[in-house]
Amino acid sequence: MAKAGRRPKPTALKILEGTDRGPRKVEPSLPPGIPPMPKRLEVDQVAVEKWHELAGILTRMGVLTSGDGEALATLCEVHSAEQSCLLQLRSGGAVMHTDLGGVKPNPAGPLYRSLVSQKASLLSEFGLTPSSRTKLATKAEVQKDELEEFFTAHG
Repeated sequence: MAKAGRRPKPTALKILEGTDRGPRKVEPSLPPGIPPMPKRLEVDQVAVEKWHELAGILTRMGVLTSGDGEALATLCEVHSAEQSCLLQLRSGGAVMHTDLGGVKPNPAGPLYRSLVSQKASLLSEFGLTPSSRTKLATKAEVQKDELEEFFTAHG
C-alpha cells in the first residue's frame, strides 16, 4: 500500500539547496552508470530501443546508476505495451462492432490510458518530465556556450 504525502527529498539534494536540517539517516548510494539490461527485454525490440534511448539521456543527465536496471526495464516495457495499445486503437477505432450489431468501447482504450498513466509516473521518477526536472534541479552553474560568452563579454 502506498504511503500518503510527499516523497522524501534525497539528502544530497537538500545539502545542495541549503535546506538540510542535520543528520537523519544515511541513504544508500550506487555508482553512476548504465546498468546491465535485463534479459527479458531482449525479446521486445521496441523496449530494447527505448532502453538504449533512455540510458543515453539519463546518463547525460547524471541520474542513472548501476542499480536502476529494473526500474528502467519496467519503464521500457510499459512504453512498448503503450505503443502496442495505441496501434490497436488507431487500427480498430475507439469502438468495436459486436456480432449482434451493437457497438462497444474498444478494450484497448482503458488499457492505453492506464499504461500512459504508469509511464508518466515512471518518467517522473527518472526526472524525464518538465515538472519533475524542477524537483531535481540544483544550484550547479549552467555552462554557457562559446557564442553566449562572446556576446556577454563584448556586449
